[in-house]
Amino acid sequence: MTLFKELILISLGKRDGFSRRLNEADWISLYTEAQRQAIGGILLDGVEKVIASGEDKPKFLMQWISQVLALENRNRLLNARCKEITKVFNELGLRSCVLKGQGVARLYPNPLRRQCGDIDLWVEGNRDDIYKTLKARWKVGDTVIHHADVEIFKDTPTEIHFIPSFTYSPFVYRRYKKFFKKCGDRQFANYNESVGFACPTPDFNAVYSLMHIFHHVLHEGIGLRQLLDYYYILKSLDKEQRGQVFEEMRHLGLAKFAEAVMYVEQQMFGLEPEFLLCKPDGKTGRRLLAEIELAGNFGKYDKRYQHVDRKSRMDVYLHNVKRNFVFFKFAPSEVLWAPIWKPCHFVWRKTKGYS
Repeated sequence: MTLFKELILISLGKRDGFSRRLNEADWISLYTEAQRQAIGGILLDGVEKVIASGEDKPKFLMQWISQVLALENRNRLLNARCKEITKVFNELGLRSCVLKGQGVARLYPNPLRRQCGDIDLWVEGNRDDIYKTLKARWKVGDTVIHHADVEIFKDTPTEIHFIPSFTYSPFVYRRYKKFFKKCGDRQFANYNESVGFACPTPDFNAVYSLMHIFHHVLHEGIGLRQLLDYYYILKSLDKEQRGQVFEEMRHLGLAKFAEAVMYVEQQMFGLEPEFLLCKPDGKTGRRLLAEIELAGNFGKYDKRYQHVDRKSRMDVYLHNVKRNFVFFKFAPSEVLWAPIWKPCHFVWRKTKGYS
């Protein structure tokens, strides 16, 4: 077991300490990987535990603490912004639901220490009408099939979702849309008075979050932050919901990927068997875990991108097409449709007049 995995388990309350005494090089390695995987706030819990039990403090402990204090303040700001933006859309007569981020954070023992990003808000209605509403009031940036970047707050990046997610296969995409239509009303109605915004229900969250992870694995890479989110989502489900969720995943073509994710959840977070959606697949799971360890949060540390011009759509397109064949076993439809979907989507955006 690596020291990094041990620190994760200590932070989750599943270990009391490290298997050996740490030196400064060990601490540097742990801190670096915590940043790569965007879970430094959560792992500080474990650091504090082992120091309290007698482990030597790392020299940069105050730097780590300072970063987490800034993270906690950032989470407070995002919570307030989620409440504000919900009110704004309510006044426009549009129901909404906060996806990922601040909604998932509520499942954590210490929500303020979850690494936050932007606000993802699913707004009820059809794409064209929502887009017109956005354009009439705010500066709208990149717009793709499922969301638009909108400058509503100067200090908080915001994505307004027309639908929560998408898939490259047009046939599976139809199933996705039916799923969102079927579940939408419950999500918009799941308003929480204490936080001032709606969050997904546990069963919807379990399906949608896996879609999100699945898409980012194929698109750019994924880190342990999203898999840790999923750990807490899984623990929020009851037995009946777990069965229903996995049946939905079968219908949506996500069952094989779910088996790989269950492997990662067990290996990295010690997820107990009773919380698994299905039997883990070690072969595809090891492949997924290797990608997570190699690429880091959203693929930002993927050295395979070193010779790719990220500003060139063509360079990124060709790189991703080649890279995606690694995932052919658990996503054959997506891997084969991606090279066709991407240029079609580009033309569609231009036809619609999206930036």
